[in-house]
Amino acid sequence: MLTTKLNPALRRAVLAAVLAASSSVALADPLAYRVEIDTSQFSGAGFLDFAFIAGNSPAPGASAVLSNFSGAFGALASQEGNVSGSVPGTLTFGNSGAYNDWFHNVTLGGKFGFNVVFGGDFLTTPGNAGTTFGVGLLDYTGMAYLGNANGNLVQFELTPLNGSLPGSITGSSYASMATISAVPEASEWMMLTGGLALIGLALRRRQSV
Repeated sequence: MLTTKLNPALRRAVLAAVLAASSSVALADPLAYRVEIDTSQFSGAGFLDFAFIAGNSPAPGASAVLSNFSGAFGALASQEGNVSGSVPGTLTFGNSGAYNDWFHNVTLGGKFGFNVVFGGDFLTTPGNAGTTFGVGLLDYTGMAYLGNANGNLVQFELTPLNGSLPGSITGSSYASMATISAVPEASEWMMLTGGLALIGLALRRRQSV
């Protein structure tokens, strides 16, 4: 416990430890992300295509859980493989199937968003094949991509543990209309909040000495 008699050297050590812990959180691969897609340049009917696909070789288990949907979603058009749930509720994807896909009607012209949380054995199990989570936007025919003529607007590569290389998650955006941002987990918020509180307490007591 910090006291008013805590010497300055020890206080500086506490602050350094807190900052180091905060830095390690910031540098670690997050597991949760927020995806935002702005379709204001388009109008009419369209589709959002969510796909979770493992590599050709057996890939370690992986999952993607989608929630906190926003935007003008219509009715489900089709689903295939290891995916369950509902929109605007929660969708859960697994990579046990060859093709896991959720194809949903939307009304273009506004913003869409959702949170995605990744998990599974790929983080701790060695493997040569990863899993890809991608989101594409298509026109009313369901045949032509919008925003990126080559396919997905955003894509995440889930790479398994490989020797000394840890499992990792890499997110990429292929159009300015789509953004990806990390969502801190509750434990990270608690660590960061606790660190800031300790810094504030140490500074106040330093001023009072």
